[in-house]
Amino acid sequence: MARLTQVAIILAAAFCFLSLVDVADSHAPKFIVDGKVYCEVCRANFTNRYSEPMAGAKVKLECKNEVTESVTYTLEGETNEKGVYTLTAEGDHGEDLCAVTLLKSSMADCAEVPDEKPAAEVTLTLNNGFHDEFRHANPLTFTRKEALPECAELFKELEEAKKDE
Repeated sequence: MARLTQVAIILAAAFCFLSLVDVADSHAPKFIVDGKVYCEVCRANFTNRYSEPMAGAKVKLECKNEVTESVTYTLEGETNEKGVYTLTAEGDHGEDLCAVTLLKSSMADCAEVPDEKPAAEVTLTLNNGFHDEFRHANPLTFTRKEALPECAELFKELEEAKKDE
C-alpha cells in the first residue's frame, strides 16, 4: 500500500510539473507582424501613387542578439493578393534587433532591392510601452530597372512642391 502511495505522489508531482511547463509555454508572448510590399515603379525609393502592391513576394523576419549579432529567431512569409504579409512571431525578443527583409520578388521586371531601405525594423517585446500583440512594419519595396514614363509627372510635381517651400 505504501508503494502505491509513493507511485501516486510521484505521478501527481510529474503531472503538476508538466502542467507548469505547458502554462509557461502558453504565456510566451506572440506578436502579429504585418506590412506591405510594393513594386516601386518610379525608382524614387519611397511609396507613391504609382507604387504597385506586390502579391506573392517572399519576406523574412529575423532577430539577432544585440551583443553577439547571432541569429536568434527566423520566420518567413509571403504577401497576399494585396501585397500584405502577416507573420506570427513567438517569444519575447527584448534583447534582440528584429527586422523584416525582402527575400524574393514575384515580378521579374521589379526585383531590385534598393540600398536605402533594405529592412523594416520591428520591436518584439512587451517591455517597451506597447501592450498589444500587433506590430506594423514600414513598407518594403522592390524597384524596376527603369522607371515608367509616367513617373516624370511625379518628379515634376515633387520639384514644384520643393520650390514652394
